Amino acid sequence: MNSKLYIGNLSFNTTEDALRTAFGPYGDITDVYVAMDRETGRPRGFAFITFSNAEEAAAAIAKMDGTDIDGRNLKVSEAKPKA
Repeated sequence: MNSKLYIGNLSFNTTEDALRTAFGPYGDITDVYVAMDRETGRPRGFAFITFSNAEEAAAAIAKMDGTDIDGRNLKVSEAKPKA
């Protein structure tokens, strides 16, 4: 398993700090990237979080998939490599 997670269905109000706080209890987070629209500068509604190892990432998927943050139920899964 990959240690990078895809976080979908994010509220446009969810920040990088909010994601670090929510996912932090499941392991050591090495990177958080909230996708932003290049033209408008607004969030695009998804993010990527990288943990230091795959076991921590698996624990975060198990606990956080479907969890409500900022009024939205998150979709948390293993990130797929770019095609």
